[in-house]
Amino acid sequence: MAKKKIRRKELLKKDDEFISLSNRFFQYVSAHIKQVQYLIVSLIIIIAIVIGISLYFKHLNKKALAAYNLAYKNLVSDFSPDLKEDTINKSIEELDKLIKKYGWTKMATLAIPQLAYLKFGQGKYDEAISLYQTYLKKDKSGSIYRSMAHFGLAAAYEAKSEYQSAISNLKKIVDDENNFLKEEAMFSLGRIYAVSGQREMSKEIFKDFINQFKESPLVPLAKANLTK
Repeated sequence: MAKKKIRRKELLKKDDEFISLSNRFFQYVSAHIKQVQYLIVSLIIIIAIVIGISLYFKHLNKKALAAYNLAYKNLVSDFSPDLKEDTINKSIEELDKLIKKYGWTKMATLAIPQLAYLKFGQGKYDEAISLYQTYLKKDKSGSIYRSMAHFGLAAAYEAKSEYQSAISNLKKIVDDENNFLKEEAMFSLGRIYAVSGQREMSKEIFKDFINQFKESPLVPLAKANLTK
């Protein structure tokens, strides 16, 4: 079927409609010039505020990173089998300051399990537990630090002889097939079952451990636990 030709008259009519619409738009703008100016100024202010906030957050993140690096550097620079108490206390102070001052930043969140670890090393198990739990509530990313936090919680609960809580945290690691800490967590789980008097559960875990991690250097210890 042949295409119907658009007549010149019809084309001119469409052009007239476009011109008419443009005229109406400019007439509206002219009639409401103050409102339009206010709108433009408001948009510029909003854009400026957004850019300003973005730059401010970027600045704070840099400062948080610098504070985190300082606390970490103090520990590493004086790393030895017996870290000096004043070095640990200094790092604790810097990490605590970072968390309080830049609490919403990523670096402050990552500083929480670091601080918990240092508190655990000082034997302050309740403070370590509270910090690990705070971290787990804040970080929902599924990062490797979550597994480390559960391991830290298990260690702190074991130190307090709260074995069931320790077992619960280790199970969260063991139940994740791809968890990089599964080997260590499963061995610890078998050991804590034994310490808490649950010998049969301990043996089941150690048998499973030997089957899953045949090349592990912990296998001889797992076999030794089966003979007890």
